[in-house]
Amino acid sequence: GSSAMGGVINIITAQPRGNRASLDYELGHYTDDAIDGDTLTHTARLSATKQLKGWQGSISAQHIANPGFDYEASSIAQDGGAVDKNFVKLALSSQLDRTDISYALQWFDESKHRPQSAIPGQTSIISYQSDVQQWQHDISIKQPGVWQVNTRYLAHDETSGNTNGLRNTDIALGEIDAQYPFTAQLGEARIDWVSGVVLHADTLDQQNIDTGVVEVDDVNRQSIETYLQGQWQHNNTQLLAGVRVQNDSDFDWHTAAKLSATGSLNYNGISVHLRGGVGSSYRVPNLKERYYVFDHSNLGYMVLGNPDLQPETALSSHIGAAFEWPISHSEWTIKTDIELHYSEASDFIITLRDDEASTDAGLDISVYNNLDEARLYGTDVSVALQNDNWKWQTNYSYLHTEDQDGERLPERPTHLIKTALTYRFTHSDTSIQLYAVHENDVSPTAGYTQTSHDAYTTINTVLQHELDTDITVRAGVENLTNEHRAPDAVSAGVFDARPTSSRRVYLSASYTF
Repeated sequence: GSSAMGGVINIITAQPRGNRASLDYELGHYTDDAIDGDTLTHTARLSATKQLKGWQGSISAQHIANPGFDYEASSIAQDGGAVDKNFVKLALSSQLDRTDISYALQWFDESKHRPQSAIPGQTSIISYQSDVQQWQHDISIKQPGVWQVNTRYLAHDETSGNTNGLRNTDIALGEIDAQYPFTAQLGEARIDWVSGVVLHADTLDQQNIDTGVVEVDDVNRQSIETYLQGQWQHNNTQLLAGVRVQNDSDFDWHTAAKLSATGSLNYNGISVHLRGGVGSSYRVPNLKERYYVFDHSNLGYMVLGNPDLQPETALSSHIGAAFEWPISHSEWTIKTDIELHYSEASDFIITLRDDEASTDAGLDISVYNNLDEARLYGTDVSVALQNDNWKWQTNYSYLHTEDQDGERLPERPTHLIKTALTYRFTHSDTSIQLYAVHENDVSPTAGYTQTSHDAYTTINTVLQHELDTDITVRAGVENLTNEHRAPDAVSAGVFDARPTSSRRVYLSASYTF
């Protein structure tokens, strides 16, 4: 759709069946930078499913309590703010007369607090705080393979900002997505079609609590989209073509189209999968990007909306291949994948740093803007090697970006490596994993004139043991080398690409019954 400039990842999870439940609890600690008097992090999870008289019900809940961390205990400013989060999801589904019906309710509650500075001549402390409540309702009615209608309503209420400048924000979103698949013959070829229409509306209202000034006065947007996609398959070859037409209340009409092809073959025991495609894309700036004051002072940054933003468009292409084969006379299997991609975009939506405002506030303050032109191209390579005990997977990405003046787009690494090595012991239900991320040649945020670190490496490790079929225990370390951003980098106007979070150790246990 119009919000899928970079593509869509569709995550499909298995529908819960039967009766079961699980409990999980995690206790963590920031090793060197914990907050005095409150050093432990807590995460508790509960999930359960129950089948009763043709209905399947489920509940999942999670609670997170994190006191944060501080690199300099003597200063008032705290580097990592305290966070408390609660998630609850209730779901109910059944089949009535060959029609699948499902309803899901999701509730999210979050509270953040981070001391920042003292008021000169007073004992009061200015802190960042955020209190969020969000409700989401999803209803789905479908006859599999015939038609389906999905609806969603979301209500988001937030009070956030510095304690001397809090804002209240109300966001509402509603959407109806109706889909109708059908099959048609074109000569001797059978084509599977999917047609659909999407109705969307959202609103945004924001008010400064201290001054009473309405900063965003109930702005709203509506859109209607219709799409048609056809798929033709012959043996191991598939062609896919689609078109989407949208009318937006603020940006009128636009059309986007795509064409892709895939093919598979097997050569001397090597499985080969080829793919390629070309397409146009279109993304409407959402209300947050146009109007919202995104105040994350607890993490050291703010992002401001820009009401003059225009939709971005792009023409993209990609080609790739995946290979899988067993290594002769061994238990090893190797998988490799390589993809080349190229995109040219117009009115590319990006955040650019406001130098003056950032210096005054001691924060990273950015504003959404359109770049006239942007070009992005690169390659992604992955290798996976596995046998009964070992599993090693590495992904490497190379990315080149530039705007109309040949300048790099901000905050994008030229080189990105992610690697994971897992070993499962033969005579014990125990496994150990090392996971590392390396970013190199990270382009600084626009506005920075100095860079202290444009590369970094983080390492996580976890040890897991299954006591029996129902109980599993885990122990791990996040950010093993304690690689993190310098606390005074932002206020000094120096770009530091390293992550904010400090090293954390944790111990957890889960029980399924």
